[in-house]
Amino acid sequence: MCTVLLRHRPGTPCPLLLAAVRDEFLGRPWDPPAAHWPQEAPGIIGGRDRIAGGTWLALDPGRRAVAAVLNGGPLPPAPRPSRGELPLAALTGRLPADLTRYDAFHLILATDTDLRVWSWDGTELLDREVPPGDHIVVNDGLDAASDPLVPHFFPLLRKADGRDDWVELLAGDGLAPTDPRALILRMRAPDGRDYGSSSAALIALGERVRYDFAVDPGPSARWDRII
Repeated sequence: MCTVLLRHRPGTPCPLLLAAVRDEFLGRPWDPPAAHWPQEAPGIIGGRDRIAGGTWLALDPGRRAVAAVLNGGPLPPAPRPSRGELPLAALTGRLPADLTRYDAFHLILATDTDLRVWSWDGTELLDREVPPGDHIVVNDGLDAASDPLVPHFFPLLRKADGRDDWVELLAGDGLAPTDPRALILRMRAPDGRDYGSSSAALIALGERVRYDFAVDPGPSARWDRII
């Protein structure tokens, strides 16, 4: 699974705080955040999946916009385009007319003033303008209490104030990596591959845009400033 924590308060000194934890098979190759798409998405910064070429989260610092995609539930196997295309398409204004061609997903597009979430479960496509406030998006969807992580981390999110509080929140609250409530995961998949939280990001759209990134997130993570 993956998790995105959001604080959206338009009209305040910091209209958007977004924290994201990416969970993936740990052997899947990827590149750290950079401007990887100079032709199709100039100026956009994000991590790149080396296999499909897309991204799970990207920032357009000029437009002051962030987009992220989370996988939804499994659908019957079929040839489909990579969901990693969607954050870049959202940031460049080129979202496909037919989003139902993809595997199930939750796509977030956030700016200083607006927060929008598209959710496709294989049957229904929802397009929502999300009200200001604190929100958590997981693989079950927006503020989905069906995931034990959400009711556990919502009170912690509401208490988090400045950047240091958010970094502490992204340390995982001391939960074991196999705990159903865990933000930071580590597990062995049935096929023997290692699966877990491979990276985390913290983005603030305030007076200045700030993007921090950590490989191997958790209590001892080292955070590097991208912007």
